[in-house]
Amino acid sequence: MLTSLLLAASLLACAPHSPVQPTLGKETQESASSELLRSFGSDEVRQLLAQAARAQPKSSDALQERATCAALRQLVLRGFHGGPTGTPPITAAERTLALTTLSTLNTPMEIQCALKVLDGEGSRPNYIACDAQVRRAAFAALAREPQVGQPRLVQFAIEGEDPVRQRAFDALPSELSKQALEELIRHLASDREMHINRAASIASGYSNAAATLIPALVSAQYDAPTAKRGDEAWIAIGKTVSYVQNQIPLVGDASTSFQPVVGTLYEGSLLRIMESMVEIFRTEVHLSLDTMIEEATGVPPPPLGYDEDRWMVWYREEFPRLAAEHRAQRALELEIKQAVTLPAARDA
Repeated sequence: MLTSLLLAASLLACAPHSPVQPTLGKETQESASSELLRSFGSDEVRQLLAQAARAQPKSSDALQERATCAALRQLVLRGFHGGPTGTPPITAAERTLALTTLSTLNTPMEIQCALKVLDGEGSRPNYIACDAQVRRAAFAALAREPQVGQPRLVQFAIEGEDPVRQRAFDALPSELSKQALEELIRHLASDREMHINRAASIASGYSNAAATLIPALVSAQYDAPTAKRGDEAWIAIGKTVSYVQNQIPLVGDASTSFQPVVGTLYEGSLLRIMESMVEIFRTEVHLSLDTMIEEATGVPPPPLGYDEDRWMVWYREEFPRLAAEHRAQRALELEIKQAVTLPAARDA
C-alpha cells in the first residue's frame, strides 16, 4: 500500500504542469461563444475578453462591453462600411455574413452595443435609418431579446420616422415582454399626441396583455380641462393698403423736391385668444380600447364613453370574469376542433 502511494506521488511530481486557464463568467462565456465574436473577433477583442475574465464583476462588465463594441465595429467595417480608399470593395458574401451575424445577436449587452455602433460613429452613417437590410436584420434581433431589444423596438415603432417606424412595427413579436409593455405604457402617458395615438394603435393588437394595458388606455383616452391664462394665440385675416401720409421737402441748388413718407393701413379682422380651456377627447385611443376589450372578452365593450371612473369600476368588477369566460370558451372550441380532426372522429 505504501509503495503504491509513493509511486503515485512520484508520477504526479514528474507530470508536466499545464497552465491554469482563466475561468470566464457566465455572461462572458455566452459572449465569447456568440456568432459575433467567432466571426468578427480581433486581437483587441480577445485581449479585452481575457482581461474581463480576470477582472472584478463591475470592471468585467465594462470590458465585455468594450469587446462587444469592438467586434461590432469590425462587423460594420467588413460588412457595410469598407476600409480606407484603395482597399478591395466589400463582397456579397461578406455583407451576407455581417447581416446574418447581426440578426443572431441575442444578449442584452450585444443589443445595446449594436444600437450604439449602428447609430453612427465618427464619419459612419446611421445604418438603421439609411440601410433597409441592416434595419431588417437588427430589428429581427431586437424582437427576440425581451429585456432591451423589445422595448427599443417599441420605441422605434412609436418615435421613429418612416420607414424605420413601419419596419419596427412589422417586426414586433406576437407577445411583448414585461419590459416592452412598460415601454408601451410609458408612451401612452406621453405629452405628445402623436406618440399617444401610435402607442394606442400598437396596444390594440395585444389583447393577450389586455389586463396590463387597459388601465393605461383608459387613462390616456381623455385629458380633463386645463385652464390657461394670458394671450394664447391670435389670427389676423385682412389686407394692407399703403398711402402717402407725409412729404419731406428737399431743397438743392436751383431745385426742389419732396421725399414721401409711406404709411400702411390694415383692413380685416383680428381674432385674439386671451384665455382658454383645453379638454382632450382622444378618439383613436378610445377605439383602440374598444377593440382590445372586444378581442379579450368576446363581447362588445360597455358604453362608458370617456368616463375614467366608470371604466375602472368595470375593469375591476367585470373584466376578469368576462376574460376568463372567453378564454374557457376558446379553449373548449379548440378542444372540439382538435377532436373532430382525429382519425377515429373522421371515420365515425
